[in-house]
Amino acid sequence: METKGIILIISGNADLQAACRQALDPGRFSVQTTDVLPERLCTPTGKDIDIILMDAEMLPDQPETNLHASLSVNDPEKVCILLSGPSTWNRALQLIKSGVYDLIPLPIIPELLWLRIDRAMEWRTKALELRRLQFFEQDVSHLWSVTKGELETSELFDKDFLAPAAFRLTVAHEFRAPLTALQSFLLILLKGYVPQEKWKEMIQHALDRSEDLLNLVDNLMNLATARHEMSMENRSIVQLRDELENVLPSLKTEAEGRGLSLTLAIRDNPPVEVHPNHIKHLWTNLISNAIKYTRSGGRIQVTLDRDETHAIGSIEDTGIGISPHDLPSIFNEFFRTVEAKKMERRGTGLGLPLVRRIVEGYGGKVEVKSTLGEGSLFRFTLPLAVTPPGKDTKGRRGAP
Repeated sequence: METKGIILIISGNADLQAACRQALDPGRFSVQTTDVLPERLCTPTGKDIDIILMDAEMLPDQPETNLHASLSVNDPEKVCILLSGPSTWNRALQLIKSGVYDLIPLPIIPELLWLRIDRAMEWRTKALELRRLQFFEQDVSHLWSVTKGELETSELFDKDFLAPAAFRLTVAHEFRAPLTALQSFLLILLKGYVPQEKWKEMIQHALDRSEDLLNLVDNLMNLATARHEMSMENRSIVQLRDELENVLPSLKTEAEGRGLSLTLAIRDNPPVEVHPNHIKHLWTNLISNAIKYTRSGGRIQVTLDRDETHAIGSIEDTGIGISPHDLPSIFNEFFRTVEAKKMERRGTGLGLPLVRRIVEGYGGKVEVKSTLGEGSLFRFTLPLAVTPPGKDTKGRRGAP
């Protein structure tokens, strides 16, 4: 049976050790005892002690000694509780100021000891989880500076991408929002403003904000490296229908989960000469946006065709649409309409800028027609690949 925690009793008094053990045994704690101050508070199996019950008679001679610090090296969340009788009461009270968690009067009252231990374990559990989240926040906040530094020294990085001061300021703002939210959730946990049953919910909020940050980094990296990846040595001939079929299963699942109808009208399988990842980004971003911003019961249709010189793809939905005022800004970095933010709070505003960069980078065009409250039609064209004689450039016709 799994134990609730590891408790070490430090006392040279065998009767006191026995009284504590007897009171704690029913609680599924692993109880250990020693009659000397150990140099390192760790069990033989390598697991750290959770709670120390220390007889005040074992206190060092110097009252000002930082007892908690000396007993909790490498584990500042370790809980130290003093057991004190009248003769050591004053010294024990002084040590409370040095970080000792609690003071329990002697002789032992089992119910009181049990109550204090249970409260101490609850505090330690929360403190350990908070420390884990704080380390996570530091890692995430450090991620952007590291990523940006690596990209700027890389030949793959579009060094003009982060050059404008206004753009750098916008990037900083976009990072600040989720980081501030993440910090707020951690502070709420730290200050104990929410009951224990709400911790899981708060932790989930923090994880959501961290996911927003990672998505932001991924999208920025895709934008920053797109131009280099378009160089001829990185291109290959791919069939647009084949690439659509690769990303479609997960998108159809998402659409069905939202109560949407997603249909295809595949009239051709045109070849284009591109970086394969770019076609994946193209289909995924356009179809994902249609799914996100179409209400349950709505329809989405994906069409693929060609003319004599270009592949033609379109995604039409019956979603929330875009106002005439917002249409000119829809492909700007970080731009999201008010209606989009109301319907889908989370989003980077970098998906459509990446779509435009990909399509125009290969000599194509992307356009949008939309009516607020009725839906949108995104249409893109890409030049057909020039294939060697004898190779099929028409692809397969007919819907799947």
